[in-house]
Amino acid sequence: MNKIAKELVKLATAEIGVVEDGTSNTGVRVNEYKASTRLDPTEEWPWCSAFVCWLVKAALSATSTPETKTFRRPTTAAAWGLELWSLAQDKTTSTKRWPHNDIQPGDIICFTFSHCGIAVSSPDDDGRFATIEGNTSPGTAGSQRDGGGVYRRIRRTSQVRSRIRFTA
Repeated sequence: MNKIAKELVKLATAEIGVVEDGTSNTGVRVNEYKASTRLDPTEEWPWCSAFVCWLVKAALSATSTPETKTFRRPTTAAAWGLELWSLAQDKTTSTKRWPHNDIQPGDIICFTFSHCGIAVSSPDDDGRFATIEGNTSPGTAGSQRDGGGVYRRIRRTSQVRSRIRFTA
């Protein structure tokens, strides 16, 4: 695992338990995540991608990894927009569609149900792996792509549309 991936896992783990104010898709910390995108952070909108954008921004800062002409951090509020962001970068990221078991801790995961998070484990023999996601709910019931907080989840590789890996 490279330094950015390690930092993504560390940062995401520290955010577990952050919750919205009520069911509003807002809150002091949630709005900080949302400020990492191009949308108004005070408006009510699903924030799973904002959480990932905030994590990447913080990880790049913590590892002193600069943005360049060919690499910019993500600022999209769309889960699947992370794929487009990664594909537009230099070789700092690698995107793999339908990765099956090619998932490692620190990978950005885009799910088939328009949601995203950070992998914190590799898949087991049954295709289950752990993630930390924003705008989800605790537990295992359903996709929970518009829940109320940052939680650790167990997902299946069959739910993964793509994985984005930092290669630098």
